[in-house]
Amino acid sequence: MAQTASYHHGDLRQQAHQLALDTLRNQGDTAISLRALAKELGVSAPALYRHFADRESLLAALAVTGFEELRDRLLAVNQQVPRRALIDIGLVYVAFAQDEPNLYRLMFGGRVLPKDAHPRLDQAGHGAFHVLQDTIDRAQQAGYLKPMPLAIMTAAAWSLVHGLAQLTIDGHLPAANAEPMLAEGVLSLLLDGSRSDLT
Repeated sequence: MAQTASYHHGDLRQQAHQLALDTLRNQGDTAISLRALAKELGVSAPALYRHFADRESLLAALAVTGFEELRDRLLAVNQQVPRRALIDIGLVYVAFAQDEPNLYRLMFGGRVLPKDAHPRLDQAGHGAFHVLQDTIDRAQQAGYLKPMPLAIMTAAAWSLVHGLAQLTIDGHLPAANAEPMLAEGVLSLLLDGSRSDLT
């Protein structure tokens, strides 16, 4: 009996997580409620609270999923050609935001999930960020980018792709699939202005 209960609880956590993720994608984070999820899953609210201490903990778990998926997509970028890798990293980042707009907003919405409140979330966010940082570092080591501090260059690149992603999902710029040259052109502006062979 103990093994059956343990399996059920583990399954319940995954089912609640998936249902919450579906709700987030379709309706946004404001539509997520632990009590509503429990009712839809046919369990008591206390049963769900054994897996998620509160609503914020559940939202943090969803954001972790987002950062892990983003990191996996970024890691799939071919790193052989520095300039192409830098542009492709940016394109993949923007594409993720377009594919998962509500999840993206949750991941970067400090209003909902305050920084340093969820260690696992911070770790997942750093994991995705480091892929971008490592890509820039490789380009600098290859002599493609100016030897400015890595932190500054990474912050500039991240600001650019994040701003571009936010503008597209908020409808201020065309989506990449509607205007495929826009994102690449914007990213090229930063990269070509940072080349080490330009003075």
